[in-house]
Amino acid sequence: ELSGFGAGCCCPVAAIDLPEGDEVTPQTELHLSALSSSSSTSTIARYQWTVIQPQGSVSSFMPSAEAATPIFVPNVVGTYIFRLEVWDAQGQQSCAAAERTVEVLPSDAIHVELLWRTPGDINETDEGSSPTFSAGSDVDLHFLHPKAYGAYFDRAYDCYWNNPKPEWGVFSPQDNPRLDRDDTDGAGPENLNVEKPEQNVRYQVGVHYWNDWGYGNAFTTVRVYIYGVLRDQWENVELRNDDLWDSHYIDWPSGAVTRIGSNPRITPNYRAF
Repeated sequence: ELSGFGAGCCCPVAAIDLPEGDEVTPQTELHLSALSSSSSTSTIARYQWTVIQPQGSVSSFMPSAEAATPIFVPNVVGTYIFRLEVWDAQGQQSCAAAERTVEVLPSDAIHVELLWRTPGDINETDEGSSPTFSAGSDVDLHFLHPKAYGAYFDRAYDCYWNNPKPEWGVFSPQDNPRLDRDDTDGAGPENLNVEKPEQNVRYQVGVHYWNDWGYGNAFTTVRVYIYGVLRDQWENVELRNDDLWDSHYIDWPSGAVTRIGSNPRITPNYRAF
């Protein structure tokens, strides 16, 4: 008499739960859970998460990729593929990884992303800054109203880290820009949004290398989305400390996105204060 189990019967089964769903906006906190994972012969004792991220994204699992219920904040627009493997108390690994795909899409009329890489920074995922030290380079996104007349750091009409929610519109807060993410320690992203832009205006996008903190030149990328559709991506523009790059015009209501110059227009040693 022969008895036994079919091949693979005793592998634990990995399962991913995600209450936020499979389509979210940038900076949504994703509450990933592996608690539905199971084993027919034991209990789940170990978890391992991995993620395939869009180009330029350096987000990580919090508190770690070994947590049963980590938090993950996708800051860059694009597709994220989460994978989970589990082990039971007997050391048996799941036969197949669970997988969940999440699309991160902007919901506002205008969405601008700034990303950068700094070859001199060997770990662009670490965080931390102070008045005398930073874990990475500090590059800033700027968004000008026509009334700024091209002057960056304008106190009223430049939306940037020191003026993240200016009052520009005349009807409601919906026509004001918002700098929703400022990154001071490397890689980015910084992102800016306008829900309902003003009529008959030409906005201007700029990038300023505020402080290299000794990490050297940065290679910057600007992406402009109109109603969630990528209209232009200008990649790998090299900036030195204090450089100011005029990157794009955005006309409204046409939604036309135009590069400023056929080559990057960079002003060196640009400091307003």
